[in-house]
Amino acid sequence: MATRDTLTPKEAQCSGGADYAALALEALQEPADAAYAKELMDRVADDCQFTRDLAACAIVYKALGEQSRAEELLQTAEDYCMSGEEQVALAEAKFKVLGDKAAAVGAYEKALKETGNLDPLIDLAKNVMSVIADGAFARKVLEKAEAKISRAVEYGKLAAAAADNVLDKEYAAAIFNKAAEKLSSVPDLLSLAGEVTKTLGDPARAKALYERALAGATDFTAAKTLIESAKQAGDAAFTQAALKKAGDLASATGDYIELAAGLSGVGDKPGAAALLNKAEDAVAGLDEMQKLVAAVEAHLADDAERLARVKAKLEKRQANHARYLEFQQLEKDATSVKQFLALAERVRLELEDPFYAAKLIEAAEKLLDGTGYQFSRYKPIVLAVDKNLDDTDWLSRLLDRAAGNATDFVAFKDLVTTAAHLQHRDLGVAKARAFLATREAALAADSHATVYDTAKLAEASFAATQDATEAGRLLEIARGQAKDHFALTHIGRLYAAMGNSARADELYAAAAAICPDGDACIQFIDRLKGFALPAATLKKWYAECGTHLSKPADKLRWAEGIADALNDKAWAAEVYGQLAGQFSGADAARFELSRHSRADLNYFGAVRRH
Repeated sequence: MATRDTLTPKEAQCSGGADYAALALEALQEPADAAYAKELMDRVADDCQFTRDLAACAIVYKALGEQSRAEELLQTAEDYCMSGEEQVALAEAKFKVLGDKAAAVGAYEKALKETGNLDPLIDLAKNVMSVIADGAFARKVLEKAEAKISRAVEYGKLAAAAADNVLDKEYAAAIFNKAAEKLSSVPDLLSLAGEVTKTLGDPARAKALYERALAGATDFTAAKTLIESAKQAGDAAFTQAALKKAGDLASATGDYIELAAGLSGVGDKPGAAALLNKAEDAVAGLDEMQKLVAAVEAHLADDAERLARVKAKLEKRQANHARYLEFQQLEKDATSVKQFLALAERVRLELEDPFYAAKLIEAAEKLLDGTGYQFSRYKPIVLAVDKNLDDTDWLSRLLDRAAGNATDFVAFKDLVTTAAHLQHRDLGVAKARAFLATREAALAADSHATVYDTAKLAEASFAATQDATEAGRLLEIARGQAKDHFALTHIGRLYAAMGNSARADELYAAAAAICPDGDACIQFIDRLKGFALPAATLKKWYAECGTHLSKPADKLRWAEGIADALNDKAWAAEVYGQLAGQFSGADAARFELSRHSRADLNYFGAVRRH
């Protein structure tokens, strides 16, 4: 109970009119001491110079029944008003002194124009509700704040103000909806979910946010945060999902063991078993092996086979502890891909520990990541995984990545050949055939692809699989695309390399038949010379080419090729003899010069230089 005696000591704490007005209002509480309240006001009112003080005093005079004095002070308060904060005080006084809600709203409007930050706007909305209880205007205030925020904590604070102070849970829900649309990071979504639970008590809405956070977690740290949030929310199903997501993103033995314990704690034995499998694969030291055995004993004691296996591994680690320490030191000293891969093979052979070997190969692969992809650099990784591990998933990933980066023929051929000759042969051959099929489809859809692209694909196919039938199918497609003797000759060479000499001869014959002139015949035989064919075979195909020529000038050029390309002087002399008499005028002079320069070794003297 407030009395003059109890209130008088508080005067010493008052520093302005607003403080004295608050004390006076206490005095007016039952049992009211109006005389003391008026004494306080009369003491300070005339000295007030700020709107806040004048407005507060006006409210007290209204309560004392001195309306004219209250209105006088209110007018002075309005005259002195210079800020948004002072407009808030003025609005309260106008409503309480004059009972004029419209005038109060007018002052609040001015205050709203001058208020821009979140916390002051929330305070303004609270004041509106406490003074005039105008929910629509209070929401208007909060909507201004909504346009200025971007962080989860700000959305949570604004929604709480809407629900608790403006008493508008629908608007609070709308704020959370907008926040959910704008925010996507795991911390933001988790923060929103917590605020939804606290403000709206809506588990379904909170769960949707938790699930979005779960889907968006891309690193182990974020996933760990999910687990803690799920535990705080008391959602066992979400906790289980978060533990599994973290398990997908973890990489260390200790993390796998910790997460397995969590899954075991929520009754998910299969999930715990899956994570302990990963922990077992990731073990790299004696200490980790001991922790794994303890975890299996704690969570999967009924799995006798697993328990026996990990205990056997522990015994092996203990028995070879010195060797493991030696290898771990070598691991610390390793700095290159070659060193890590060599160490991985030693670990497999000497320790018979494929898990440790896998860790070393993974370290080698990480050295290459971010350096620009080249299959020649990643090929040792592929071969190391193939040779030392039985991990077809890893091998598939490496091969698929290589295929995605094999933009040139050399790299592609190396890839499919490497794949098809892996120790994991079934996988490798299947991958090679799949890559070849994909490349064939791409060529079919490429308007710029050439006959040589198809021929290269056939070459790569045979190099990889030694499947002459499949390579031949591709070469026949190339045959249909061939338009000149160059392409036909090239396809013939590929058939010959596959051991199909009969089909090669057919292509060479087709190439000879399509040569339009003597120069083309020389080009044809020069190409065949590059295939290291016997002299007799070269003569056969050159003779075949010549049979299709009809013009004397082309026959002469063909004859020159006998001397120049095949260096067969006797045959050249024979052919020149057959051509003699077929030229006249300037052509005859050219014929004679050609014959003497190529078929007559003494024409230019005893020493002839080409």
